[in-house]
Amino acid sequence: MRYRLLYIIFSLFLFINSCNRDNTVLQVDDGIPPAVPTNVSIFFAGDGEIILQWKLNSESDFDKYHIYQSLSNTTFNLVGETKDNFFVVDSLEYNQEYFFKITSVDHSGLESELSVVVSAIPINKNPPAQPRGFQINARNWQNVKYFNLTWYKNNESDLAGYKIYRSDQPGFIADTNTYVGIANNMEFNDTSNFSFYKDYYYKIKAIDRGGLESNVSDEISDQIFEIPEIVYPSDNSQISLINDFVIKAIQKPAEYKIIVQTNELFGEFWSTKFSSEKISDTLQVKFTPLFIDAGIYYYWRVATYSNGNSNPNSVSKVYKFFLTSEFL
Repeated sequence: MRYRLLYIIFSLFLFINSCNRDNTVLQVDDGIPPAVPTNVSIFFAGDGEIILQWKLNSESDFDKYHIYQSLSNTTFNLVGETKDNFFVVDSLEYNQEYFFKITSVDHSGLESELSVVVSAIPINKNPPAQPRGFQINARNWQNVKYFNLTWYKNNESDLAGYKIYRSDQPGFIADTNTYVGIANNMEFNDTSNFSFYKDYYYKIKAIDRGGLESNVSDEISDQIFEIPEIVYPSDNSQISLINDFVIKAIQKPAEYKIIVQTNELFGEFWSTKFSSEKISDTLQVKFTPLFIDAGIYYYWRVATYSNGNSNPNSVSKVYKFFLTSEFL
């Protein structure tokens, strides 16, 4: 067992030292261009993409490959380079034939002759993948009610956008009757006319430039909350003592956060997050700063949260109070 351990340690030592060793090899210009790439072929063509492949060069002074493209098999233009023996060309037209030639280049910049021509038409074959990471955040911010939808970006180069579907019933069908709109990026704000405390359900589909649609996403839902009523301290009030904030709970159990700032826009001074099962009832929340100064205004607001979101659901306007005496 001990010898096995010593062998492992010695092997690790050799590996680490070999990684730290300067492996730079001086390339000598032999004045000869590298060989023309061989076995050039089309590995894949479809959905606006073409993948080329070929056999690797074996020259010691080899550096990279140049990829040339043409639309007519006459004039070829350089469209990319790679050190690998494959290359992906994307964002192509579905019904256009594309022609390619490859050259190899050495460290001295000497370039081989052009390879044989290969061509393909990247017709639209497959729909996009089902959207992933679909999330929802109901919002009642600055007197605007809306649903913020986000998701991960699809990888397809021929993606045209994402179709959004909504219903007030779970298990709905994503079709023309529930279609809301289309998004070009990974976010959509639905600003339709919504009711408070009502579940709204969403699904999305990815669509490519040829009109092929993905499978529908998972269904998600949320509901928009009212803004909690502020009771104490009231806005623009002058007070000599504050031990508790007092707010009125919304009409369903929720998570709340009270934030106190030294500035109307930023400068968080103190905050607390808590949950309450109370409905339309008064909530007293202890104010526990380490210190607080008299003679200045403090600004505070209250927010609610739903679905475990890190972004709030409803957010009050900013209120302020003036403390007339210091306390600990």
